[in-house]
Amino acid sequence: MAPSGQPSTIPSNIPTMDPSHAPSGQPIQSPTSRPTPSPTLKPSMPPSQKPTSDPTPEPSSFPTLTPTLRPVPTSEPSHDPTSLPTLSPTTRPTLEPTTLQPTREPSEKPTSEPTKKPTEVPSSSPTRNPTTGPTSSPTCADDGNFNMCIAIDMGSLCSAGCGENLSTCCSNLSNMLEFTKGLITELGSLSSDEDFSIVHFGTNVTIASALESWRQSIETINQLEYNGGGSDLAGAISSCQKALAISPPNRKNVMLLMGVGAPSMPEVNPLEAAATAAMNARIQNTAIVPIVIEEPTLADDSNVLYLKNEISSDGQVFVSDLVDLNNLQEMLFEHLICLT
Repeated sequence: MAPSGQPSTIPSNIPTMDPSHAPSGQPIQSPTSRPTPSPTLKPSMPPSQKPTSDPTPEPSSFPTLTPTLRPVPTSEPSHDPTSLPTLSPTTRPTLEPTTLQPTREPSEKPTSEPTKKPTEVPSSSPTRNPTTGPTSSPTCADDGNFNMCIAIDMGSLCSAGCGENLSTCCSNLSNMLEFTKGLITELGSLSSDEDFSIVHFGTNVTIASALESWRQSIETINQLEYNGGGSDLAGAISSCQKALAISPPNRKNVMLLMGVGAPSMPEVNPLEAAATAAMNARIQNTAIVPIVIEEPTLADDSNVLYLKNEISSDGQVFVSDLVDLNNLQEMLFEHLICLT
């Protein structure tokens, strides 16, 4: 049976065996009770006037070709950075600097803590406004525990004008003792644990005290008197090392040679004897710091060179006159802090 040329205006009770060649001119009044077993091959040309009241329970398996007008951030960050930076800084800064080169301009507000390590590349030019003097605080940590023996060379300090008078008639010695007490007081104010031993020497060597607090050491120095004579540097170094050997362990041992001059005792090879004693002390990890009290321009270069090469543990020798002892105390304090 062939299909009719024109569709019927009223639907039949029984569907035709084959579909019509042309669709019906008007949709049927009532929709079918059941959906067709297969969806239509193409969607309808005009969209529905209103969205469906029942959205799909799950998103589509494929994303839309164009993004939405208001994007939603993803749970995972993008693999590549954006072309424009964020308007606000991140809550967590990066652990490493962004560049190896430092910035040309400093930050408006410096950090509360300095960097633990210096930058790999120094600044291209020095600061236009350098500091007028050294810092008042040392750059090294001040919490290292130490034992210190101070050996005072009375023979070199008071070799002229005092003779054998057993007093502090020599102004050099008096100024040196005041300087030593000031340095001990400053070292005693540190948060570290420390002990002090006092040795004085000329022709003879005397251990005046051992393992005292800084206050007790100052009282010991107040009782010292000039004993005259030569300069037994070897005996002083050996005596200081004996005091340090019985000091509390796990501390840095430091030996301070105050007002030291050219050794004259023992009578046979005094320079070699002092150098040997210093070498034995250095082998036991004792830091030795010589201090020469003399006008720097008038200091005996050969003696300073001897102290630098044969006595000092790090090649440092401090030379100052009595007028400049305050500056010497600042430099010496920082040096000793770095040693401990």
